Amino acid sequence: MKTILLIGLLAITYCVTATSQTQLYHGTWTSLGTNYLFEFDLHLEHGAGNSVEGYFNWKFVKYDENDSFSVSYYQDKIGMTAKEYVKGTWDATTHTYHLKGFKKDDPNNIIALDEYLLNVDGDGDLGGKTNSKGTWQGRINAQSLVLLDL
Repeated sequence: MKTILLIGLLAITYCVTATSQTQLYHGTWTSLGTNYLFEFDLHLEHGAGNSVEGYFNWKFVKYDENDSFSVSYYQDKIGMTAKEYVKGTWDATTHTYHLKGFKKDDPNNIIALDEYLLNVDGDGDLGGKTNSKGTWQGRINAQSLVLLDL
């Protein structure tokens, strides 16, 4: 009886761990051919099956000085922050996230909701492209962060 109970507890622990994995990343976003730069922290929770949801905490770092709109709109917004909520899927075979922004907290209007195709490399770091208003010219590079349980 104790053996059956122990096996049951191990199975429950495995299922809970498999469906609630947390991934954290810190990195940058830019758009090809521009000098735009945003920093971000990405927090992702793996759910049941291949579902994923989480959020980006964005910080605006640099506008594109070669674009007059960028200069006039963003020059006073350096250092401002926003939060973008995302949902999507994780493909364990290709190590790819497909995420879509669905909501934002952005009182200074520094970001737009985006779509992301992001790959995790052998070191656990993240890289990929973003839809960036239909161009797929947005680029993300990030390092995996490790949570310490103190």
